[in-house]
Amino acid sequence: MSDSFVNSQITGSVAQTSLSVIGEAPSEAMAILYQQMAHSIGLALQNVIAQQQHSYSIHNAVTIAASKHLLTSDPAAAAKASQELIAGSAIPENLAALQAVVNDIGKK
Repeated sequence: MSDSFVNSQITGSVAQTSLSVIGEAPSEAMAILYQQMAHSIGLALQNVIAQQQHSYSIHNAVTIAASKHLLTSDPAAAAKASQELIAGSAIPENLAALQAVVNDIGKK
């Protein structure tokens, strides 16, 4: 008679179950990692879309306010404001540089 009071079939079953759990642990851990990564990417994309929608709302509000201001102001004052805006920025230089690049591409 053996020294153990537990049936050998029960100890074998527990050993197999333990090996099964140990063997499946890495794949389950990777599955959880992939699921969390997909969730994080989904949240990041939702945040980007929400930010873009808010940006469009702000741009629309600015466009409406600027249009209202231009329509209610004196045409001479609007022309002067437009000239000051263009003079204070690099828009003409950027347009000239862009035109030069387009011309270079067209020559090749």
